[in-house]
Amino acid sequence: MKNNEQSELRHDLLSGNWVVICPQRANVKNLKQKECPFCNIEKQEKPTLIYFNGKEVDNFDKWTTAVIPNKYPIFSLGKITEEKAENDFYLKTKTAGFHELVVTKDHEKTLAHLPLKKVKEVIDCYQKRLLEYKKHNFVKCAFIFHNHGPLSGASQSHPHSQIITMPFVDNEFRLILDNAKEYYSRKGECLQCKTIELEKKNKKRIVFENDSFVVYVPFAPRFMFETIITPKRHEPYFDQITEKEKQDLAEALQTILFKLDKVLKKPSFNFHFFNAPYGEDVSCFHYSIAVFPRLKAIAGFELSARMEIITMTPEDQAEILRNK
Repeated sequence: MKNNEQSELRHDLLSGNWVVICPQRANVKNLKQKECPFCNIEKQEKPTLIYFNGKEVDNFDKWTTAVIPNKYPIFSLGKITEEKAENDFYLKTKTAGFHELVVTKDHEKTLAHLPLKKVKEVIDCYQKRLLEYKKHNFVKCAFIFHNHGPLSGASQSHPHSQIITMPFVDNEFRLILDNAKEYYSRKGECLQCKTIELEKKNKKRIVFENDSFVVYVPFAPRFMFETIITPKRHEPYFDQITEKEKQDLAEALQTILFKLDKVLKKPSFNFHFFNAPYGEDVSCFHYSIAVFPRLKAIAGFELSARMEIITMTPEDQAEILRNK
């Protein structure tokens, strides 16, 4: 399969989940590169967005943050097809989508250690690309995520984020949306807004707060030292973030990443955005960002029961992070 060929989505009848069949991604792990591809970004795919010191520019003469198409995309532009397979028992489909990388120039510095204005540039790129994706009717969801370190699944050590669009809402995210809708129908208020209200009231799990965002360890975390960054203003879509909120989000994101570095001695980590899907009523939803270090492999019980084992109370985790 060539790098630009479309991946295949196959449907699991038992779970209802979809799986991406993408053989070209095997090349990512098998690459033996003498030089960092992102330190030589001019040799990569044509950029879709370039920033230099807070301003959008047209070329790579000088750059500090750039958005480029992924050389080995999970989804790419193409025809949308759906077909039955093997006696009409299974369902598979090919779909169109975007897969892009948001790359910061410094090879050594993570977002925790860059100047704050460079973190803001990354957030500017996230917003600009999401505003572009939503113009396309084959984009239902856009996933922003950042992998760093060997336990995170990162294939390159150079700091970068990824954005992948999907044509539908996956089952796990659909459950989150349904829970938000069900709570709103019973209580007449946003579940995340209520969570912020309670967390600010008891203060036990709050790690950081500024004018626009609250960072807290969730009452029932999935990972040790997981934190949630959520806006105080009710908003389903991250792409509607204001300039002031972008500055405050840069501060909140950098602060928690720096705290994790200090507490856990520069761990592998992931963060990802929960952004409302397009094309449906999501007025009860409230976007957020989950940040979590990767301290161990996922074991058999967690995989089979889909239930996490957390060995320190969220309240103690928050106190440790808060005091660093």
